[in-house]
Amino acid sequence: MISVRLQRDEQGAATVEWTLLVGAFGLPMFWVFGRLLDLLQAHYGLATFIETLPFP
Repeated sequence: MISVRLQRDEQGAATVEWTLLVGAFGLPMFWVFGRLLDLLQAHYGLATFIETLPFP
Protein backbone atom coordinates (compact mmCIF):
# COMPACT_ATOMS: atom_id res chain seq x y z
CA MET A 1 0.00 0.00 0.00
CA ILE A 2 2.74 2.45 0.91
CA SER A 3 4.93 1.47 -2.05
CA VAL A 4 2.03 2.10 -4.45
CA ARG A 5 1.61 5.64 -3.09
CA LEU A 6 5.35 6.33 -3.36
CA GLN A 7 5.44 5.20 -6.97
CA ARG A 8 2.62 7.57 -7.92
CA ASP A 9 3.99 10.56 -5.98
CA GLU A 10 5.82 12.76 -8.50
CA GLN A 11 5.69 16.12 -6.72
CA GLY A 12 9.45 16.56 -6.44
CA ALA A 13 10.35 15.19 -9.87
CA ALA A 14 10.49 18.61 -11.56
CA THR A 15 12.60 20.03 -8.75
CA VAL A 16 15.07 17.17 -9.02
CA GLU A 17 15.28 17.58 -12.80
CA TRP A 18 15.95 21.31 -12.55
CA THR A 19 18.54 20.73 -9.85
CA LEU A 20 20.35 18.24 -12.08
CA LEU A 21 20.26 20.67 -15.02
CA VAL A 22 21.68 23.48 -12.92
CA GLY A 23 24.34 21.15 -11.58
CA ALA A 24 25.26 19.86 -15.03
CA PHE A 25 25.37 23.22 -16.85
CA GLY A 26 25.38 26.01 -14.29
CA LEU A 27 28.21 24.94 -12.04
CA PRO A 28 30.79 24.31 -14.80
CA MET A 29 29.98 27.76 -16.19
CA PHE A 30 31.56 29.30 -13.07
CA TRP A 31 34.83 27.61 -14.04
CA VAL A 32 34.48 28.64 -17.70
CA PHE A 33 33.82 32.29 -16.88
CA GLY A 34 36.66 32.34 -14.37
CA ARG A 35 39.05 30.92 -16.96
CA LEU A 36 37.88 33.43 -19.58
CA LEU A 37 38.42 36.32 -17.16
CA ASP A 38 41.93 35.05 -16.42
CA LEU A 39 42.70 34.92 -20.16
CA LEU A 40 41.28 38.39 -20.68
CA GLN A 41 43.40 39.74 -17.84
CA ALA A 42 46.54 38.14 -19.32
CA HIS A 43 45.73 39.55 -22.77
CA TYR A 44 45.19 43.04 -21.35
CA GLY A 45 48.48 42.82 -19.47
CA LEU A 46 50.32 41.78 -22.64
CA ALA A 47 48.68 44.56 -24.66
CA THR A 48 49.59 47.23 -22.11
CA PHE A 49 53.16 45.89 -21.95
CA ILE A 50 53.53 46.12 -25.73
CA GLU A 51 52.05 49.64 -25.74
CA THR A 52 54.64 50.86 -23.25
CA LEU A 53 57.72 49.51 -25.08
CA PRO A 54 60.12 52.30 -25.96
CA PHE A 55 60.24 52.11 -29.75
CA PRO A 56 62.38 54.80 -31.40
